[in-house]
Amino acid sequence: MIHFGLVYSFEGDRAANVFHEAIDEVLLAEQVGIESVFISEHHFVDTGFFPSPLMSLSYLAARTSKIRIGTGVLLLPLYNPVHVAEDCAVLDIISGGRLILGVGQGYRPEEFSAFGVPLGDRPGRLREGVTLVRRLWTEQSVTFNGKQFQTKKLPLSPKPVQKPAPPIWVAAKKRRAVELAAEVGDGWFADPITPVSIIRRNRTYWENAIRTAGFDPADRTFAYYREFLVADDDDTAWRNGRDSMINGYRNYLRWGHLVDDEGKPIPPDREDLLEQIVRERFTWGGPERCLEDIAKLREMLDPNYLIMKMRFPGLSHQNAMKSLQLFGQKILPQVSRN
Repeated sequence: MIHFGLVYSFEGDRAANVFHEAIDEVLLAEQVGIESVFISEHHFVDTGFFPSPLMSLSYLAARTSKIRIGTGVLLLPLYNPVHVAEDCAVLDIISGGRLILGVGQGYRPEEFSAFGVPLGDRPGRLREGVTLVRRLWTEQSVTFNGKQFQTKKLPLSPKPVQKPAPPIWVAAKKRRAVELAAEVGDGWFADPITPVSIIRRNRTYWENAIRTAGFDPADRTFAYYREFLVADDDDTAWRNGRDSMINGYRNYLRWGHLVDDEGKPIPPDREDLLEQIVRERFTWGGPERCLEDIAKLREMLDPNYLIMKMRFPGLSHQNAMKSLQLFGQKILPQVSRN
């Protein structure tokens, strides 16, 4: 069975308005049967990107009743994990046990420089951070002697509602990061901008690393994040979404975050490739085309969760709501039968 969620990044000249419009979108998503919503994090972005996902999620927790809420993703190496464990325990409590903590290493040097964290410390801080957060959630008193973090007989109170603890999904792109996700995470959060062929290969590494650690891959979650836009027909979807989809990927290109099918970085000046990349790495179109794309993704990747980004900078609230309505009416009932 496949589960569906949403992911948001609040950014753009109207970021405050986009946030409040997103509340209506999330309420509709909850109504049509989408099971989770995630909020992402970046800092010092000139588009006005919201940098505080836990604050945004606390508001969503108050406005919703059953949809799961999560970070997609929290840049854990920038934080003290003790503080993360406390804040997330509170968020799990006020949401009634609905939290999924998604974490990632991050990759933008300017973010690490601003917070005084060496970029090279990312893997160690992620490994120790996830381990320490989980122990603080599940143990009465925690002594931890890591290279990056240390605690002595530290009791965390209150504990999260979920037992033994809220799930922790780890975002990863490259093999070593994917294997780290397998070692410390309850799930792997795969990003949308990596070619599916690379994600498929990395899934093998992830499963092998889980087995090496003595666990069963069937007990872990594979969540695939995918940009997604539904309209009445293919032409309308491309017309409504083309510019906003390409603009979103222009940031990834500018940040050096796009790779080709061989895993080689795409030079930041190759904007001529953006339209083709979007056509290949988005799910977009009328309901029939989107259903076909979901079927292909399930055959190639077999994810437990498909986490959809249905709102991009420049896409109207009206078109985002239409996309959600069509997904709930035309797509979700068909997928649920399979």
